Amino acid sequence: MKKKYIVLLILQVLLLSNLQLYSQGKRKSQTKDTENKPYLFWGGALWAGIGTYTYVDVNVIFGSQLTDRLSLGIMGKYQYYKDKRAIGGDFETNVYGGSLFSQYAVIKDFRNLFQVKGHGGIMAHAEYEFLNTKYNYLYFNVSDSEKGRYWLNNVLIGGGYFQHMGKRSKTFIVLLWNATKTVDNPYTYPQLRIGFTSSF
Repeated sequence: MKKKYIVLLILQVLLLSNLQLYSQGKRKSQTKDTENKPYLFWGGALWAGIGTYTYVDVNVIFGSQLTDRLSLGIMGKYQYYKDKRAIGGDFETNVYGGSLFSQYAVIKDFRNLFQVKGHGGIMAHAEYEFLNTKYNYLYFNVSDSEKGRYWLNNVLIGGGYFQHMGKRSKTFIVLLWNATKTVDNPYTYPQLRIGFTSSF
């Protein structure tokens, strides 16, 4: 329990630091052109695998690029699982929820460091995720017919690579670890996520 509070305290400190960075970036942007002003973006991420174990993960993203390095956003999530390995019948469930996330470009543009053509960089990613899921008796190896759906609260931390596709669009790939994994969490980590964002 103490670990959860420590992680939440760290996230609050990071959020306050991000807000301070945003304030500094906003003041600096007054002397720059409109390309460096904050803007809104949308996007999504998709991951799927079909076979004995079927998994579909769909994420819808909305957020704001506050500075040239910092973005904040929300994400809607839907996941579908089907596992045909169950002896008593297929295990099947729908998972839904959302998350709040922050991304920071540690390396904004590789072209500033190396002679490369691509316009990409490295980012850090922090996310608070809440998912409503069904008790997975296959994962826990214990049948519990009385245990129904429940909420999982996860703090995901990681990073990845992003590639700009124009001035305000990009693709990304991130690897995320769960800093607060509990015994009732059936998911494996790290998790890979691939997606895109674009301004509107």
